[in-house]
Amino acid sequence: MTISRQLNDIIDAFRERKPMRAKSLIVTFFGDVVSQHGKQIWLGSIANALEGLGVNDRLVRTSVFRLVKEDWLDVEREGRKSFYRFTSHGSLQYQRAAERIYSHSNDVWRGHWQILLLVDVEESVREDLRRSLNWLGFRALTPGAFARPGSDDVAIQDLLDEFDLHDSVIVMQASTSPMTLKRQLRQTVSDRWDLSLLADEYASLIKRFKPLQTAIDRGKQATPIEALHARLLLIHDYRRILLRDTPLPDDLLPNRWQGTLAHQMVASLYKSLAPPSLAYIEESLQAQQGRLPGPSAAFFERFGGFDVVQ
Repeated sequence: MTISRQLNDIIDAFRERKPMRAKSLIVTFFGDVVSQHGKQIWLGSIANALEGLGVNDRLVRTSVFRLVKEDWLDVEREGRKSFYRFTSHGSLQYQRAAERIYSHSNDVWRGHWQILLLVDVEESVREDLRRSLNWLGFRALTPGAFARPGSDDVAIQDLLDEFDLHDSVIVMQASTSPMTLKRQLRQTVSDRWDLSLLADEYASLIKRFKPLQTAIDRGKQATPIEALHARLLLIHDYRRILLRDTPLPDDLLPNRWQGTLAHQMVASLYKSLAPPSLAYIEESLQAQQGRLPGPSAAFFERFGGFDVVQ
């Protein structure tokens, strides 16, 4: 018996979204698959892989064209065939996501905060900067002051380099005072980081994919293309939530946080889907030099590390 019924329910839910956002799905495809298998792929293979998800050839071509225009993808042509890979920008953007998608655990938080003061930032870059800060876990305390728990100087340095804002942003460190009540701090974080809305989204993700996990746990098998489709939609839907979430320490999160439960489910299901999905990737997808190679060593470090026996 296969997972067809459970997977079809997930695919139907994806197809019913308006708009479908095929462009975002293709970014997931490049980040989750292509980046680990030689980094380049033929346009026809993208269309073949996504056809069963309701993304037709025309939509693939339109989406890929836009991603090239937006500096996410580079193209190399050989005769009538086109081959695509992430640009440096696209690779960097997805790598930021990958560090959270495939992470294993939260670091221990010691009550430290990082604060950025925007003192001379032009209006033309403020919105892009705000989105990048949100992705790194910052939230606005006031229109010009952003804070996040923890500290990552390398990420901040990269951000200041990217926007050329070394003369426009003040970086400060702070710590939680013993006078601050834990429940007060949790409530403030819940409000600023919209945890109630995120909890609902994580709960919906769990509800959508739990039947698939249960079916696999009970011994149902996934064909190679089914496994690839399930894997892509799993990471795609998880990534969409993470774009609005932020890595918060356990001390600041509610008990039995839905985001933690979702991450555990995603990790378990991903490891189950990996072996059959690799069979499709390596046998059916093409790059300029032929079939896509096997996965990189980094692939086997995802979600804390795992072995794949095909």
